[in-house]
Amino acid sequence: MPRFSGHFCYALRMKLTPKEQWQKERDKAPSRNLCTCYDVPKETMMDAIEAGADTVEKITAKTYGCQDAQCCKRQVERLIDIYQSIEKC
Repeated sequence: MPRFSGHFCYALRMKLTPKEQWQKERDKAPSRNLCTCYDVPKETMMDAIEAGADTVEKITAKTYGCQDAQCCKRQVERLIDIYQSIEKC
C-alpha cells in the first residue's frame, strides 16, 4: 500500500470555513500563553480581536502582549487573518 506524504494528506483533508477555524483555535488550549514575554493567554488576544483589534499594534494596546521580542507576532497576525475572513463571508 503506498504511503502519502504529509503535504498530500493535508490537501485531502476537508478545508474548514473561517468560522470553523476560529472556533478550532478557541477550543485549542485557550489558556496557553500566546505571548510568553508578558504571560498573555491566547484567549485574551482572541477576545481583543473580537472586540475590534485588527492590527498587532491594537492588540498590544489592549493586552500588552506582542511588545518586545514579538515572537508571537506571526501567530497573532494569523488569528487576525482568520477573524477578518469570517467578517468577509
